[in-house]
Amino acid sequence: MGSYDKSSARTTTTADPRPQQRRRVHGGSPSHPPMAFDVGPAAAPAAPAKAAKAGRPAGVRTWRSTVVGVSLGLGLVLALSMKWLMGYQIDSAEERRVQQKAARAAAARCYEQASPAAVNACLKDVEARSLPTP
Repeated sequence: MGSYDKSSARTTTTADPRPQQRRRVHGGSPSHPPMAFDVGPAAAPAAPAKAAKAGRPAGVRTWRSTVVGVSLGLGLVLALSMKWLMGYQIDSAEERRVQQKAARAAAARCYEQASPAAVNACLKDVEARSLPTP
C-alpha cells in the first residue's frame, strides 16, 4: 500500500556460540548447599552501603530524616505546651473554688443581720466584691 524504508525495521539476530549459563544463587559455590547461611558481604550493615550507592556520605541527612526530626520536635513542643496548659487550668480552677468558698461564707454571714434590708445590702456588697475584675 505504501512504501517505507524497510532497512530500519529489520532486526539483527546474531547467534551466540556459547550456551547461556544459569545464574548462580547464594554465592554460587558448588561446595555450599543452596540454603546455607553465608556470612560474607551480606552481613555488612546496609545503611552505609545504601548511602554509598546513592552517591553521598553516610552522615548526610536526607529530607526524610529532616521531616522526622521536625515532627518529633513539634510533638515534644506540643506535649510540653499541653502540660503547661493543664497546669494553668488546674491552678485557675483552684483559685476560683477558693474565691467562691469565701463568697459563700460571706453570704452566710449576711443572713445573721437583723433586718431584711440589711441582709439585702450585705448580699449586694458581697456580690459586688466577688465579681471578677476585668
